[in-house]
Amino acid sequence: MKIENDNSQLIIDLPTRAALGREDFLVNSRNEEAVCFIDNFHNKKINSGILIGSRGSGKTHLVNVLCSNFDSKKWSFLNPKNENIYDIFSINDLVIIEDINNFNSKEDEDFLFHSINLSKELNKALLLTSSQKISKLNFKTLDLVSRLYAMQAAFIEEPDDMLMEALIIKLFNDRQILIKPNIVNFLMQRIERSYLGVAEIIDLIDKVSLSKKKSVSISLIKGLIN
Repeated sequence: MKIENDNSQLIIDLPTRAALGREDFLVNSRNEEAVCFIDNFHNKKINSGILIGSRGSGKTHLVNVLCSNFDSKKWSFLNPKNENIYDIFSINDLVIIEDINNFNSKEDEDFLFHSINLSKELNKALLLTSSQKISKLNFKTLDLVSRLYAMQAAFIEEPDDMLMEALIIKLFNDRQILIKPNIVNFLMQRIERSYLGVAEIIDLIDKVSLSKKKSVSISLIKGLIN
């Protein structure tokens, strides 16, 4: 992985991973564990697990990668509102339950506990995602907590400077905005060090730039973040 700067352009040389969407997944040491986890999941070396990362870190992106890798095999998303849980597990090879950090009732916990048990009983792959570590979920069902801790977990860590810089460039490029190094450096020194923080500020800059019909510049950005 390498990011080269000069006075007129930024060149990104980062590994990418195809996904169901317009963006490619940028890989570095902060998320390569999660990428390896998804690759092994596809190869059936892992039959159940939890993908953990903050909001905006790319969990859904990697889930899309996993689903596309399953090709002809069947997969399905599952949530507590589904009533035919057994049927969904029976007819699919992979079941995905996203954002278990949002589960906040006894019914939600019962649903998750039952889903984990069904995946084992029917020998089906089960992938969970969460924006919080298991220890922060505050589930009351002890057997559920025990089962979650027994599952393999992969973490997407908050971005380092290199990944932050690459994300800034990538998100601007996605909006067909070519950005100069001085603007990237300005943002790097001022915005929140998180995936969500990067995405939110660039989305705001883009919207204001369009609404005011002005190009992206340091003076425009100063009015938004200073």
